[in-house]
Amino acid sequence: MSLFEVEIKFQLHCLADFERQLQQLTNVPFGEQVAESDVFYQHPCRDFTQTDECLRLRSRLLPYGTAEYSLTYKGPKLDSNTKTRREVEIPITVPELVENMLTALGFQEFACVRKTRRRLALAMNNRAVEIVFDTLPALPESRRYFVEIETLAGEQDLAECRALVLDIAQRLGLTEPIRDSYLKLVQNAESLPPV
Repeated sequence: MSLFEVEIKFQLHCLADFERQLQQLTNVPFGEQVAESDVFYQHPCRDFTQTDECLRLRSRLLPYGTAEYSLTYKGPKLDSNTKTRREVEIPITVPELVENMLTALGFQEFACVRKTRRRLALAMNNRAVEIVFDTLPALPESRRYFVEIETLAGEQDLAECRALVLDIAQRLGLTEPIRDSYLKLVQNAESLPPV
């Protein structure tokens, strides 16, 4: 069965203000902050930047020093309103072996994005929804805070899930979605001349 990540992302100008607003609406506690490091790989035979795909090895440093790792493939975006895409994610225990395998197959590491993340888990319309707050230290102070609203869907409930994340965004007053990935935002910021 194919799973799809249905996601919509927004830039926040004041993380603390939005967090207070969200808490008033949901009264659901936030999870603890984790540090995530995403290493992106380029396919040996096709350019993922042209096909709108990605292959990512993620490490998550959890509170108290434990870590989790996953390998994720994301397909091209499927619509113009959300960042809905096919997603295949595999938990892994020995990231070094996965790195070795990818290199042996001709994949090349080409970028790394670091962020901190806090999650808020909700149940809406009998569906698990996550609202995540991300901070990207590689971006300028005024542009480094983001919120994502996401859920997982099968092919049969894609439309329902898209409507759900769009409805949550509207109820939270979020009106200007960002379709670029964090990787692209960081790459664009790094190519800008210094002020």
